[in-house]
Amino acid sequence: MRERKKTWEQKIQIVEASFERAKKQVGFSRQFYENLFFLSPKLQDHFQKTDFEHQEKALMSGLEFLIQSLHVDQKHAKQQITRIAQSHSVNNMNIHPHSYYYWIEALIMTVREFDESWYKDMEYYWREVISAPVCFIISQYFKG
Repeated sequence: MRERKKTWEQKIQIVEASFERAKKQVGFSRQFYENLFFLSPKLQDHFQKTDFEHQEKALMSGLEFLIQSLHVDQKHAKQQITRIAQSHSVNNMNIHPHSYYYWIEALIMTVREFDESWYKDMEYYWREVISAPVCFIISQYFKG
């Protein structure tokens, strides 16, 4: 087993490298949505009129911004996360904060499937690292 005790920057680097490996695999975004809908079939209601070719590209772009936003100097990525938070708020797409639990679980399931270098402790790093921007998105749910 690898040493779990890492600095924040080391955890970010591990997650970034994991995402880079996983996203190169064919079908990553499609599998993410399959996992998401498996975990929470009700979330499919938000996607009834969705062009999934576009949605899969938006997912990958959003994931890039989420990970980039973890770096202090990434103002553009942080602005994009703010935009995503606003578009998913109660006044727009109305993605309830509870839905992000399933989103995080689906993301981890998918990365685990697609990152050929996955090891058990990576789940802890992914959860910790991705929670920061996701918590920000959740915090903006009721803001107009």
